[in-house]
Amino acid sequence: MGDIPLGKSTMLDAMCSRELAPLFWRPVRLGITSAWWEHVPFAHWLVASIRPRSIVELGTHNGVSYSAFCEAVVREGLDTQCSAVDTWLGDEHAGRYSEGVYAELRTFHDSRYGSFSTLVRSTFDEALGYFPDCSIDLLHIDGLHTYDAVRHDFESWLPKLTDRAVVLFHDINVRANDFGVWKVWSELQERYPSFTFTHGHGLGVLAVGKAVPAAARQLCSIDDDSRVNSIRERFALVGERWNVEFRDAQRVAEIGRLALMVDDLNAQMQGRIAHADQLERALKEVNAIEANRTEEAASLRTQLAEVEAARKTLHDALQEQTERGDALAARVDELKAWGDDLLATNQTLRAELVDLRRAPERTDIQELRQELEQHKKQQDALHAEISGLRGRSRLG
Repeated sequence: MGDIPLGKSTMLDAMCSRELAPLFWRPVRLGITSAWWEHVPFAHWLVASIRPRSIVELGTHNGVSYSAFCEAVVREGLDTQCSAVDTWLGDEHAGRYSEGVYAELRTFHDSRYGSFSTLVRSTFDEALGYFPDCSIDLLHIDGLHTYDAVRHDFESWLPKLTDRAVVLFHDINVRANDFGVWKVWSELQERYPSFTFTHGHGLGVLAVGKAVPAAARQLCSIDDDSRVNSIRERFALVGERWNVEFRDAQRVAEIGRLALMVDDLNAQMQGRIAHADQLERALKEVNAIEANRTEEAASLRTQLAEVEAARKTLHDALQEQTERGDALAARVDELKAWGDDLLATNQTLRAELVDLRRAPERTDIQELRQELEQHKKQQDALHAEISGLRGRSRLG
């Protein structure tokens, strides 16, 4: 294949055109969360093409879109005054912001764009007094997305626009919840020349001024569907590259966060394993102590059984001795009564003996003496038996 001569109208010349360079500038806020990444190349191209003297953004959040405008000012060396208006508190659509969102953006912004840009921390209505009428060439509206809020923002800031003014509306392709940007956009399209990007939640370009710069005027006057689709597709493809990189950066950050979590979990796991080992050793010690206590308890139960058996034996023996003691006591009482009877009989016999001695004429004295002697022997025998019973009672 022969060489093709390169003329000024060749494809390579078009690709190297300075007018297209902004489409390929690398964004400066990569890694920051935003729904605006797919429109960053268009923001670069628009600022470089219309060269606005004043840019105002209503609703800045993390500053991805605003930084795209400011970066184009820096790269093109423009004499442009930029202002970002936001409370940096959030709203019902964007959610509530932490103070860290504003602090991080402020640090980035002041070091890079502080010489020509201002972050205005206020509501949109409060900020109206800071800008003269007919002073804004490029206005980006991206605040609360209800129909009433968007229409109010446009109408209240409309007097601030110059005859060169272009207005951007984000999220014109979102029809969910109470988003009403799409409705406001459809109404404004009937009044002003416009161009609609459908990718990245939708971005509307409205040529409000009567002397809009040529690039914006031409974009908003295209009526050839094939050209409209071609422009949409090409800006979407270029923008998707940064959206993909943003998602990749998020994934890398997430992987890093997860890696830290894994490291932390591994450290926790190692700590728990070490703790588990300590618990296992402690459990073994407890089990050993428990085994010893079980053996001691078994020994104590055996000893207790032996003590109980001995106690029962002693109780039975004591009961038997008590019964024997009671029987002996009864026998003693019985013998004592018998002894008392013998003693009384003996005393009677003695009295009779005395009487007999006083009466010598009686012939049976010898018999009385024998009877008395017999009673005495019985009494002695009785005393001996009582003594024996008492001795056995004491031994029992």
